Amino acid sequence: MSLLLWPASLAIGIVLGMFGAGGGMITVPALIYLANMPVKQAIAVSLWVVAIVSFSALVQQKVWKQLQIRLLLTFGITGMAGSIAGSLFTRYLSEQFQLGLFALLIFLVTLWLSKVKLTNRVSVFRFIPASITGFLIGFLTGILGVGGGFLLVPALIYLGIGHFPTAVAHSLVLIICNAIAGGITYINTTEVPLDTALIVSAIAVVGSVIGNHFLKTLAGSQLQKIFSMMLVMIGGLMLWRAFTS
Repeated sequence: MSLLLWPASLAIGIVLGMFGAGGGMITVPALIYLANMPVKQAIAVSLWVVAIVSFSALVQQKVWKQLQIRLLLTFGITGMAGSIAGSLFTRYLSEQFQLGLFALLIFLVTLWLSKVKLTNRVSVFRFIPASITGFLIGFLTGILGVGGGFLLVPALIYLGIGHFPTAVAHSLVLIICNAIAGGITYINTTEVPLDTALIVSAIAVVGSVIGNHFLKTLAGSQLQKIFSMMLVMIGGLMLWRAFTS
C-alpha cells in the first residue's frame, strides 16, 4: 500500500465534510492506483469507507436539526432498493463500461450544476420526483461504488433545497443508507480487506473535521464552484482510465 494513500484518505474526508459528496469519487481511484486493487474490489471497499466517514460528518454537523423526514424516507427507501439492484447488475458490466459511465455522469452533472443558481431556500417536498430520483441514484450507487453524493446534492438542489449546507446534510444521511445497502450486497461476491478499509476510514474521519470547518465558513456560491471543479478533475481521471485500461 502506497504512503500516498494517507493524504488521499484525508482528502476523502475533507470532500465529504464540505460537500456531502465526492468521497467515493476519490476513494475508488485512490484504491485502484495507490492500493493496487481491481475496480470491483475498490468499489466494495469504497462503499464501506464512505458510509463510515459520512456518519462521522453527519454527527459533527448535527444534521438532525435541518432534515425533511419525508424526503429522507422516500430517498432512503427507493435509494436502497436501487443500490441493491445496481450492485447485482454490475456483475454483467465490464470495468471499462463502469469507468466510462462514471466519467460521463460526472461531466453531465457538472454542466447542469454550473447553470443552477442557489436560492438559499428549502421548498415543499414532492413525492413522485423524489421517488424516481432516489431509485435512479441508488442504482448508480450500486454500479459505480460511490455513496451517490455527487448526484444527490445536485438532485436535492433540483428538488428545491437551494441552501447548499442543507443539501449537504440530507446527502450525508442518504449516502450512508445507499452505501451500506450496496456494501452488504458486495459481501458475498467481493473480498473486502479490513485493514485497508479501517486505515482509510480513520484518516478520512480526521479529514471530515476539516471539511466541516470549510462548510461553515465558505459561501454557498464558493462551495458550488469548488464542487464543480472537483467533478471535472475526477471525471477526467476516470475517463482516461476507461480508455487506457
